[in-house]
Amino acid sequence: MKCKFLLMLLSSAVALQAALIKDVRFDCSKNCQMVFQFASDKNLPTFFQKYDNASKTLTVGFSESDFALGTGNYDVDQSSPFVRSMSVSKELYRGMNFLMIRMPVGASITTDKNAIALDKSRFLLKFSGKNGNSWTLSKLFASKKAAAEKAAREEEKRLAAERKAAEKQAALDRKAAEKQAALDRKAAREEEKRMAAERKAAEKAARENIAQAAAAQAVAASALLQGLKDMTVLIGSGMEQFRLVANSPLSIEKISAPNASFVIKISIAGPERSPVFKIGAGSLVKSVFWDMDGLNIQLSAGANPAILVQEGALILQTAENAVRRDGFVFWSARPNGIYVRDWMKSPDAVPDFSEFVKTYEKDSKKVVASTQTFHLRPVVRELIVVADETEFYAAPSEKAQVMQRVVFGDRLVNMDLNGLYRKVQIGNKIGYVNRRAVSFSDELSAVQMERLKKVDQERGDMLTQGMKPAGSALDELYEDRVTYSSFGRRDPFVEIKGLVEEGINIDQVELVGIIWEAEEPVAILVETKNPGVSYTLKEGDKIMNGKVLKITQTDVLFLIQEFGVSRRYSMGLPDKFGGQK
Repeated sequence: MKCKFLLMLLSSAVALQAALIKDVRFDCSKNCQMVFQFASDKNLPTFFQKYDNASKTLTVGFSESDFALGTGNYDVDQSSPFVRSMSVSKELYRGMNFLMIRMPVGASITTDKNAIALDKSRFLLKFSGKNGNSWTLSKLFASKKAAAEKAAREEEKRLAAERKAAEKQAALDRKAAEKQAALDRKAAREEEKRMAAERKAAEKAARENIAQAAAAQAVAASALLQGLKDMTVLIGSGMEQFRLVANSPLSIEKISAPNASFVIKISIAGPERSPVFKIGAGSLVKSVFWDMDGLNIQLSAGANPAILVQEGALILQTAENAVRRDGFVFWSARPNGIYVRDWMKSPDAVPDFSEFVKTYEKDSKKVVASTQTFHLRPVVRELIVVADETEFYAAPSEKAQVMQRVVFGDRLVNMDLNGLYRKVQIGNKIGYVNRRAVSFSDELSAVQMERLKKVDQERGDMLTQGMKPAGSALDELYEDRVTYSSFGRRDPFVEIKGLVEEGINIDQVELVGIIWEAEEPVAILVETKNPGVSYTLKEGDKIMNGKVLKITQTDVLFLIQEFGVSRRYSMGLPDKFGGQK
């Protein structure tokens, strides 16, 4: 019971941390500003803003926040010199939820250095321009929603009137057909009386006609319903198409939109009742049958295809969802039989980027500079061989077949992480290499970078031209940045426990060895002033103001966080003369 109580208390405490934005208001009574109204002035989130000059879009974000009106697109004023529309969404990045609000803006907003202020539970985003139209998003949303509902009701009334008119016309057609049938029967009786004198000859002719009719019926036996010539299903290239050809050409006026039961009705002459013809392919059309109103096409629940008529044939088309493979499926029903052709290929495993990100630096934090900036950039997919030589296996095992050997400086395309091995691609080959034998470009030490440049020059490649060692990566953080303010509260990108204040000081130790044969490599360091004191470190171990980021065969890469700034530091093994490799 104590454990259950603690879990309930913890979950309620987490829920209370989420901030709720009740409404958004734009006010130009004095100076133009946006007002984000929070439900409470407690547990307010962190905020950032970013302006994209190319798309004229201002993006603002709130961490761990909800929007009372819900995510989606909100149209404000397309001619406004300030905010013209809002797109609200939630995005997950490295374990933290963000409420992202993207706003296409006019000429009065050209920067992300807009002033901000906090008035109790109101967050203010101030602009330098004036003379804008004031609005409240909840009122705009309510009025547009009411207009959309009214238009939907009017459209429903129009469709009901069309269906009623079609039913009335069908009833008139049936009455006319019945009247004509009565006249035909009367004429037949008169004809029978006239031919009474020739009864014997007529009976013989009748028998011959019956035999001929039976033969014609046998020839006309069809795999389709009566009145139809062809039904075809085509699936492939991200779409599904259903095509139907009747004995008489179809026109779009006789075809209704899907009703509440997802049935399309075609008001053409045919049998008043027929069996249900079930479609054996695709996920768009389930069955076809006749009733007294004409031909009925039963769609799958939720289907909303495009409807068109081409050369007298009905065509329904929609994006297909059932098949996620390359190739085509062709299904055709004709009077002389049903044909199926399947040219689908087996689905290939496609690496998922979100799963790839989870395997990369699981314990690392976003880079935070002294001006409180951070990047939202994906890691590169290219891996570089850092071992002198390693095997390229057909499977993630050292006992698997060796397809070839790769050497220092070879480039591989990263696809997935499988335990001790990385799934990579070389040319048109896909296989596995030991993950300790490869590194991403931003994990290379300065020594490895210089060696890589020499290897590229010897090969005649310019692949390292413009690349920088990991230590200079922070130089790029001040361009195209996203800024945010924490309103005096805790920086969300620093661990709650704070940076490690005690531990190994890398400025007072040197690297003397690396144990590489183990599944998890170990680095051996000794104190510079007291060589009798040694330490062993693994990837992820904490040091003073940082941690061990990666261990290769010749180097150890550290991630250091000091004064709100993250930097990388590499330490290499000494060569046989005592210098650094």
